[in-house]
Amino acid sequence: MGSIVFAEWVVMRKRSLLLCLVAFLALSCNQIAEPEFRELENFQVKKLGFDQVTIGLGMTFHNPNNFSVTVKETGADVYIDSVFLGKFSQDTAVAVSQKADFTIPLSGSIPLTTFLKMDMKNIDKREVLIRADGSTKLGKAGIFISKDIQYRGRHRLSDVKLK
Repeated sequence: MGSIVFAEWVVMRKRSLLLCLVAFLALSCNQIAEPEFRELENFQVKKLGFDQVTIGLGMTFHNPNNFSVTVKETGADVYIDSVFLGKFSQDTAVAVSQKADFTIPLSGSIPLTTFLKMDMKNIDKREVLIRADGSTKLGKAGIFISKDIQYRGRHRLSDVKLK
């Protein structure tokens, strides 16, 4: 009879520990702040072909959290002034330190016909709406989760730092 009581105590102890762990994770998840967008940088033409252009750029953010993570496998559909440029993806994994700036390198191929759809008049002097919709994987210690990305911002292309 004593072994049955002990077994029940172990099961209750495991359930209590699991509930405490879930409660801790739920409370800590509420305190996670979204990365803050800083700037677009390192814009470059990586490859110029007859039918498409491969472009690279970096999106710099600030991690306001007190923990570090790794960002990998980012992919997004990118639009400028509602014109779909193409799918951009992350070139390499990025280690993100706590309370620090970090840059995600992205590249994508854009058909030359897309440029014909765009209003190129004074594009370097006026603000354009840049939109990115996609997802990224981020995590720590080999455990990664997917997170949706929905970015919208107005930028002057002349302000983008060239590489």
